[in-house]
Amino acid sequence: MSATAKLGFELRTVELPIDSIVPRTQITQEVRKSRKYRQIEASIEHVGLVEPLVVCPLPNEQFLLLDGALRLDILQRRGQQTVRSILSTDDEGYTYNKRVNHLSNIGEHYMILKALSNGVNERDISLALSVDVDTIRRKRSMLDGICPEAVTILTTRRVPVQTYCVLRKMKPLGQIQAAERMVTANNYSIKMANALLTITKPDLLMNPNKSARARPGTNAKLELLQNEADTLMADLKKVEDSYATQALDLTLTLGYIERLLGNKDVEKYLTRHHPEILSELRKQVKEKAEQMSRSKPTRDVDQPSANAHA
Repeated sequence: MSATAKLGFELRTVELPIDSIVPRTQITQEVRKSRKYRQIEASIEHVGLVEPLVVCPLPNEQFLLLDGALRLDILQRRGQQTVRSILSTDDEGYTYNKRVNHLSNIGEHYMILKALSNGVNERDISLALSVDVDTIRRKRSMLDGICPEAVTILTTRRVPVQTYCVLRKMKPLGQIQAAERMVTANNYSIKMANALLTITKPDLLMNPNKSARARPGTNAKLELLQNEADTLMADLKKVEDSYATQALDLTLTLGYIERLLGNKDVEKYLTRHHPEILSELRKQVKEKAEQMSRSKPTRDVDQPSANAHA
C-alpha cells in the first residue's frame, strides 16, 4: 500500500498586514528584558527578518500565529506594517521550532569564521548577536590548539568557551580522553575540565612543570586519582552498554506483572497467601505509572531556538 505525505504549509511566502495576525500568547515586560529577546531585536535591526512567521488562516481575513511571537512583537514595536509569512494548512504549531537542537559553541565558532571570511567585520557580528566584540574574538579563536578528534567529540555539545581554555593545556591524546570523560559524565563545566586536568598524566600535558605535582607526595595521590578515574569511566561504560537491555527487560516485566494483577483470581490468591508480595508488586506498578505520567511530553508555546528568530 502506497501513501503520500501531505505538506503542512504552502511553498511560498506572503506579505501580510501585521494587524491581521493574532498571537496566541502575550509578550510580557520580563520577556522583553531577556537576553534572547534583545538578541533577536538586534538581529532584526542590523540584519533584517531572517525567518518568516508561520500563520494559519482564520475567518474574517485574520491569521493565527503558530511560530514567531517574539519576532511579531519586535516588528510591532518597530512600527512595521507588513511581515513576510508562511501559510500553514492547519492550526497545529507543534512542528515549528518546538523541538530544536540548540546551536553549540563550536557551531557558533564556524559561523563566525564563515561570516568573517565573507567580509563581515567583528563589530557588525557583535551588533547582530547583541554581544560585545571581545566575545566574538574569544569564540573566533576558541578552537585554537584543540585537536580535530576532540572537536568532533564535542561538536554537538554545549561546552563553555572557558572549558576549551583548559583543554588547550593538554596534548591531543589528553584532550581526547578529557572530552570522552566529559561526554560520559554529561558535564562540560569549567570545574569538570579543571578536575580532569588535575588527574591527567604528566606526559599528556603541554607544560607539566606548571602543575602541582612538584609538591612532595603529590604524584602518588594523583596517580591514585588517575587509577580511580579510569576505573570509574570503565564502570560507567559497562553500565551504558547494558542499560538499554536492562531497561527493556524491566519494562516488559512490569507490564507482565500489571497484567497478572489485573487477573482477579491471581490477585485473590496473592491476597490470601502472599500479601507482602502483592503489596510490593502494586508498589512497583504504581511507580511505573507515575514515571510514565511524568515523562509524557508537553507542548511548548513559542519557544525560541538558539540559532533562529523566535
